[in-house]
Order: sequence, then C-alpha cells, then structure tokens
Amino acid sequence: MPMKVKICGLRRVEDALMLNGFESIGYAGIVFANTKRKVTVEDAVEIRKALRSDIKAVGIFTETSAEDIAKIAKTVGLDICQLHSDETNEDCGAVGTAVWKAIRVKDAESLKTAENFTNAQGFVLDKYKANEYGGTGEAFNWNVASDFSKNHFTILAGGLNKDNIIDAIEMVKPDVVDLSSSVETNGYKDYNKIKEFMERIEQNGIK
Repeated sequence: MPMKVKICGLRRVEDALMLNGFESIGYAGIVFANTKRKVTVEDAVEIRKALRSDIKAVGIFTETSAEDIAKIAKTVGLDICQLHSDETNEDCGAVGTAVWKAIRVKDAESLKTAENFTNAQGFVLDKYKANEYGGTGEAFNWNVASDFSKNHFTILAGGLNKDNIIDAIEMVKPDVVDLSSSVETNGYKDYNKIKEFMERIEQNGIK
C-alpha cells in the first residue's frame, strides 16, 4: 500500500477544501483535545462534510472517556479516533471506530507499549515530552523506530517538514506521515506550504 499523508489540525472548512486536490493525502486530523487547534463538534461536522469522500477523518482526543469519544465520533462521522492519553486497551475497543494509539517515544523501550494495545489498528509515534500528550512539533530519534513498521501500522509524527521528510521516511518507513505546524501560517493551514511538501515527496518517488 502506498504511503499516505495526514494533515492534522484542520480548523476551517477552507482547510478541508485545500486537502481535496492532493491524491496522496489520505487522512485529515480534527482536534478535540484542549489545544489551540481544538474545534467544536459543530464545526467538525462541517469540516468532515467538506472533505473528499476517500479522505479518512481522524479525531484527536486526550483525557476523554471512551463513551464521550464514541458519541463525538458518531456525530461527526469520524473514521478513526487517535488517542493520546492514558487510555486502556479496553477503551480502544469501546469507541466504535478504528483506533490509532499514540506512543510518546523516548527510546526503543517506549515502543514496546504497542504490544499492550491489541485493539488499536495503528500507532502514532511522537516525541516524548514531560506533561504533554503529543503535538510537540519536535522530532524524536528515528533510529529507535527503524524496525517498528515491519509489524505495526505506523503513523510518524513530530517535527516533520519538507527538509527532513525524505530522511524520516527512509529511516522509519511509515504507512502515514503526519503534519501540522510545518504546513501552517499564523496557525492556519497554508495551501502553498502543503503543495510544496507534497511536491517534495512526489519528486522523490514517494506516493
């Protein structure tokens, strides 16, 4: 299966429309966690409607009960729930959609936690940072994850940009690369930055 791109942190319908013209964008992230990119359920419904039909909508959650996540997922029409807190494997199986469980990567040992989540269909690898549940905008040492994607559906996140993406892909071989701040201007998605990024990976034969 070709690698896909996920653009995370859509805040407006205009952001969704930007993604529709790029075939390699397969996932769009909508944030319900308490961050600057958080959107209301009502706004999320409109963003979801604006997405190309084959782009999967991913809801990003922290510190939310499985019951509440399931309600939001159903209302918005989420395809995947991305969980960043201290959820259990049972929680992952109770949200009513496919689940990507985030792993905050400090070292190779961190990756072993994936074995505890048999109800997760994928794992988001992001840099460990104390007291933060993800969205650090910083890269971790990709060497420690060089074999992870052989046995797990892998979403690589954290500090990816047009200058380091090729090295990241060659090292980790992820199924999905996850971008947010590097394709923004003043906190909103920037079409030209998305285009530049997509051209960079396509020029290197990655589609």
